[in-house]
Amino acid sequence: MRTPLAAVIVAICILFVPIAFFAVGRGWVSDKPPVHWNPNMDTQEKGKPFRHDQSGVFTDDGRYMRTPPAGTVARGYLHDDDAYSLGVDADGKALQKLPDAFTVDATTVDRGKNRFGIYCAPCHGKDALGNGLVQQHKGLAVPPPSFMDPRLIEMPAGQIYKAIHDGVNNNNMPSYAVQIPEKDRWAIVAFLCTMETGEVDPAKACANKKPEDLSKRPPGYAMWKEKGCNACHTLDGTPKVGPTWKGLAGKTEQTDKGPVTVDAAYIEESIRTPNAKVVQGYPPAMPALPLNDAEVKTLVDFILNDPMLKP
Repeated sequence: MRTPLAAVIVAICILFVPIAFFAVGRGWVSDKPPVHWNPNMDTQEKGKPFRHDQSGVFTDDGRYMRTPPAGTVARGYLHDDDAYSLGVDADGKALQKLPDAFTVDATTVDRGKNRFGIYCAPCHGKDALGNGLVQQHKGLAVPPPSFMDPRLIEMPAGQIYKAIHDGVNNNNMPSYAVQIPEKDRWAIVAFLCTMETGEVDPAKACANKKPEDLSKRPPGYAMWKEKGCNACHTLDGTPKVGPTWKGLAGKTEQTDKGPVTVDAAYIEESIRTPNAKVVQGYPPAMPALPLNDAEVKTLVDFILNDPMLKP
């Protein structure tokens, strides 16, 4: 005997109407919380970021998200050791060695090599010769340097650390302080020191990076190295990121603002506002250096008058 269609419909209604009733019931307007069959921890009393305080605890502004109390520092963020955190000594100069607070062990160089491969190799290359994939495919306006360049071989350990911490050249290389913690920055420096010097012990390798003795050099030459001008300008006639300084005095340069004769006024303008007139064929990459009047004059006199720069 077949079941009448009407009976089937009634049975379906009896079965599904209660389910539908409870399903839509959560959407009714009510002062009471909705039915939650398995509350777990998602309905516990708690404050949530960006929500208004319903507990009455923070009556001053009603915010759950609180600013740190004045004068406090989060644990692990005191950074009271400038040598370890900033790479500088008591006089504010770049460290010539690894900081005392950095512990060197058997894994230090391997860790540095691994971190270099992740964060630095895309531009500088796995072998640190400045031939990374980014440079190969994009042809960066300011190419990343090779760490086998004499300039970088001489560069103090603390200066390499500062480049990672602060970035370089108006963020041409950005700061990696967020991505790379302090310990890993020093591990990268230790790896580069061993690679550049061939010394297995990273502490000795970094201490053996001996910069040139500038005491017998002209003041302008010393500033050329100390202020980083040597990163872009050579003294031997070879063009680099920027024009060579050899034979520059009195030369007529073609710039984006027209031809310019290289005299004291133009050199000073180029130091203070580097992109005011950009020489054709070179990128507008030079940053404004924080030099005082005496330092600017020293560089101008060096470029114009030093015999080593005569053509």
